[in-house]
Amino acid sequence: MTTIEEIYAAINPMPAMLSAKGKVKPVTQIQIEANARISVHINWSKAGARNDWDKEYKCFIGDTAEEAICEALAFITALPDAKIAKLHDFMGQLGKVIDSGRELGIDVEYLNPLTETMKRLSENMAFRHPRLILTKTLLSVNHAQRLTDPRHDQP
Repeated sequence: MTTIEEIYAAINPMPAMLSAKGKVKPVTQIQIEANARISVHINWSKAGARNDWDKEYKCFIGDTAEEAICEALAFITALPDAKIAKLHDFMGQLGKVIDSGRELGIDVEYLNPLTETMKRLSENMAFRHPRLILTKTLLSVNHAQRLTDPRHDQP
């Protein structure tokens, strides 16, 4: 990849690829700077962002444009599809609600159904999408279960 046309041909599809993965307002840039390696920068609005500057950023660096672009493409390809990404976001929000409920002293009678829902979502996801790494989600479920277990408050 040596011409600007080839570079454009490689990075121009990236925003659409990110959109297909559920990313909102994606932007792709390539940076060539004197005395530095070449970098590809991608960003998109965070889920539920209320401000334009509330974004997720990723940078991929290579000795050549091709190396940096290949790293960016590998990252985009490895992202879960839009449906799974939305489910991950929902599960993260549900975990925060459970944690918030515990901090506010909400009775476990109300929190336990939420914890069970989180557990079922995690199990369903793991069954349907075994290649996904669910460590963060499963840790949230285990944490939520520990917090809503009445035995947790006993000495």
